[in-house]
Amino acid sequence: MERGIMQRLTTAADLTDETLPGVPLIEIAGDSRVLIEHHFGVTEYGRCQICVRVKYGVVIINGNRLELARMTKQILVVTGCIESVRLERRR
Repeated sequence: MERGIMQRLTTAADLTDETLPGVPLIEIAGDSRVLIEHHFGVTEYGRCQICVRVKYGVVIINGNRLELARMTKQILVVTGCIESVRLERRR
């Protein structure tokens, strides 16, 4: 319900979701870097796959030589050879 209200407000005000507090923002820079803002931690960590919990589910990053380059309470940066980034929504 709250998500519907916030969506209508941002649409009416011509704002994007990234301006709302707590909404995950995922930025992909080329094929070597992924930045995730507003995460809830890493749930799986490996050289070929890193899974990160966000508000709506899990972001799954696949590739080679993946590593967690930076992690703070607000942001998380994964580097390596990125092959795919996928959101699996919670049901």
